[in-house]
Formats: sequence, C-alpha cells, structure tokens
Amino acid sequence: MAHASARSGHTSGTGSRHPAGRALLAVTLLAGCADTVGSPAISWNGFGTLGAVRSDQDYSDVISNVFLQPNGAGHTRRWDLGVDSKIGGQLDARFSPEFSAVLQVVSKHRYDNSWTPDIEWANVKYQFTPTFSARLGRTVAPMFMRSDTTNVGYANPWLRGPQEIYGMVPITHLDGVDLAWNVGVGPVMNSFQANFGYNQFKAVDGLEITGKNAWIISDTVEYEDLTLRVSYLAVDLSFDSADLDSLLDGLSGAGDNLVTAGFPLEGGRARALARRYDLDETPLEIFSVGARFNPGDWLLMGEWARMTDAGVLPETQGWYVTGGYHFGKTTPYVTVAEVNARTPSESGIPLAGLPPGSLRGAAGALNSGLDAVLSAAAPSQKSLTLGLRWDLLDAAALKFEYQHIRLDDRSAGRFGNLQPGFRPGGNADVFSIALDFVF
Repeated sequence: MAHASARSGHTSGTGSRHPAGRALLAVTLLAGCADTVGSPAISWNGFGTLGAVRSDQDYSDVISNVFLQPNGAGHTRRWDLGVDSKIGGQLDARFSPEFSAVLQVVSKHRYDNSWTPDIEWANVKYQFTPTFSARLGRTVAPMFMRSDTTNVGYANPWLRGPQEIYGMVPITHLDGVDLAWNVGVGPVMNSFQANFGYNQFKAVDGLEITGKNAWIISDTVEYEDLTLRVSYLAVDLSFDSADLDSLLDGLSGAGDNLVTAGFPLEGGRARALARRYDLDETPLEIFSVGARFNPGDWLLMGEWARMTDAGVLPETQGWYVTGGYHFGKTTPYVTVAEVNARTPSESGIPLAGLPPGSLRGAAGALNSGLDAVLSAAAPSQKSLTLGLRWDLLDAAALKFEYQHIRLDDRSAGRFGNLQPGFRPGGNADVFSIALDFVF
C-alpha cells in the first residue's frame, strides 16, 4: 500500500505554527498541478491504531515521544488510550508516469492535549529517470529503518518502536527537497537518499523546536533476505522554551551579580553554564546503522545510533535488537534495548566560597534547577519487551506487549510528565495492547 512505502515520505512531527495554512497550501499545490498537467489518477488509503497502555508508575507517564505528548499511562491515568491510538488517511495523485503528489493527514494525541488532524506528508514527486527522483514539500526525516512507517502500525513488527532509538530525534520531518537514487547491480539493490530542509513545530510545555540548515544522507543496501542501512543527520537546532530561557537568563544574571559582588570565579562559572546549555541554532549530529535479516518465517533486526551533545541535550547512544518467528497468523517476538546519555560530571555554581545569604541561596536554587533539567534530558534506560502479533484479518493485526524497564540512577528514561514526587532510577512494568489496521 502507498502509505507503507519507503518512497512516500513521512513525519511524526506536531505540525507548524499555522497548520491550517499548510493544509491550504498543499491543496492549492495539488489543484495547480491538476490544472497544469491534466486530470490525475486519484487513489486513497487509510490506516489507524486503537491502543491501550497500562503503567505502574505513580509519578510519571508512558508516552510515545517526550516532545510530542503531554501525558499518558501511569500518573495521569493507570490505563490510557492516547499513547498509541491514531487514525490517518492518504491521498495519492498521479498526473503522468513521471509526475505525482501525495497528501497525508493524521489525528493523534498532540502536544496541546488535542486530537486535531495534522498534515504528515505534503509533497510532489518527479521521476526524472527510472533510477532518480526528486520530491518537493514535506517529507520524512529518514533517520531509521522504520521512520517512514512510524504512524502505520500495521506495517511495523512491534506495537511501538523501541523508544531507546525512535525517541532520540526531535526532528522527524523536513520541509524541503528529497532526492533519491535507486540502482540495482545484479541481485543487489542500492538506494541512496539525500534530504535538505527546515522544520519547526510546537511541543509539550510550551516548547517550540526549530531545525535549520538540516540535511540527511542515507544509504540502504538490499540483498535477498538481508538489508543494511546507514544514515547521518546534521541540523542547527533551537529550543524556544520559557522555562529553559528563564533558567539560562537566571544563570547569566547571577553571573553578573556575583562578579559585581566580588566573586569573579563563581560569576564566571555561572556565565559559562548559561552559554554551555543554550540551544539557539546549536549544531546537532546523529549517526545510525541498522540491519534486518528476514529469511522465511524468521525476523532479526537491530539498530544503533549516536547523537552528539547540543545544549541541554547530552551525548547519547542507543541500540536495540528484535527477534521473532512467524507461526501461521501469530508472531511472537522479543526486543532488548538500551539508551545511555552521558550526564555532565561538571558541578554548577561553586557555593563553598559564597557567604550565607541571598547570593548563596540564589546560586543554590539555580544549581538545583539546572540539575533537574539535565536529569530530565538524559534518557538512560534498559528494557526487555515480550510481544505477540496476531494477524486476525488480512488488513488488521492485534498486538500485545509486556515491557520491563530499568532506569539509570540519575535518569527519568523515556518517561514524560514527571511529577514532583518522581525519583530517578527504579524499575517499571508496562502492558500494551493495540489493534492496527489499514483500509
């Protein structure tokens, strides 16, 4: 189906500042193409997931992405229907053998606690040669092996992609240009992709994320039952957050006050911290490799990724391995995964040399605030997932998962909506069930 194709383009971002304007632009673009080229051949497909998740956490929530969902299962609701549930539709238009366009809209639990439909794909494609094509508009940021089918649960082996890897990238789509070369040499197919563009979307807690000068190169090699993939992302990332801005302004202001009060060492340290953890067009890079081996009824796949540090986002490495076997209409599978963030070993503003009073109290409060932000941004955890997929219909699959998660002593892992009583570390048990379907 078109919506499960790696060539269609995909995003799981939360939309732009003016999503209605983007929708109007996309519709106008399609209409203009129709007037120019002629009446297109139109096709439409849909997909969705109805899911429920249970977590034993009292002071945090299981969510699908820490940037994109404000709450989920655990503290907010012991059982939650919004973590994985979604419904979407895709319109494909072919104007000629070379010229086509796609528009996809998806409704899912958003950063503002709404289910407002959002544009996920909106691009036009021209096939210049049998091996080279270009797309213009909104396309997927193809960082990982399943980036293009993140929303189409039916096309994925798991109920939910391993968050140790798939929760790593805040930029999930680009508005720009996508170039693809597909060349076969004997039994080997090589697919090279280059993406260039821009991204801006709103996230939880009033956060707005902007990615400028973004480019991604990826290469996929397929030989019989084996697929190998490598990708690289570079982007200038900005976080516009009132809470983070207030903390960094506080550090900068404290630095000025401490220097004026005769404490240059402590003041210089506060200023350096404000510069170190700023996220204003900060370069970020992600490198990933993946492999899938699918002989007959067996499935073995895994990925590894490394993200460089950028402001409050620490250097992070993650990996997972999934193995499964297909018995008739059922496929049991197991996934082992881990993500480790290099939490800063540096201390905050030195307090030992400050006299008791307002200066020392303010510096201590800023240290506590910075430590909380850095701990929340350092997602170190290990997980073991046992799952079962049952293809009960030709276009529907029922999936069950039990996941045991162990958090690092200084980390909240991939949990979100952290409450005042939350303590880093510890274990969590998560139960999930979902019905994935296409139509």
